[in-house]
Amino acid sequence: MQFKLRRRDNRRHFMSHKIHHLAVWVLVVIHFFIGLGWYALFGEAWLNYNARTMTDIEQPHSVVPYLIAIISAVFVNYGLAWLFTKLHVAHALTGLKIALVCWFVFLFVQYATISVFSAFETNPWPLILINMGRPFLAFAISGIVLGAWRRREL
Repeated sequence: MQFKLRRRDNRRHFMSHKIHHLAVWVLVVIHFFIGLGWYALFGEAWLNYNARTMTDIEQPHSVVPYLIAIISAVFVNYGLAWLFTKLHVAHALTGLKIALVCWFVFLFVQYATISVFSAFETNPWPLILINMGRPFLAFAISGIVLGAWRRREL
């Protein structure tokens, strides 16, 4: 049996499955604004479910919470982009499906379990849905954008 090495094909295959850094960084910015918009829409309900008012919440005097949010978005989007390259995702709908499965399996199920069976309190489902809705939307947009962006490159 003879094996022919097709270096050109292997190289093209490798080159067509790399991470789009621009897409990831655009999504990092989008994630930041999703967080701002989400709690602008649902902030009042979130406060009510937590039995708080705006006067109970201190404005952060540090940039650390914002840096953590940005770093988190970097990890999420690079992680999804890496996964999409390994799974050869080339369509927005496929990206959406995979991103939402990741959100559900790795984030929602764990968070919901901790929230419902907390040793100190149980959180009502509407609060869980408010807290998990922001990452749901962020993962969905990331899946669509990363999947579509990969499609453009192929």
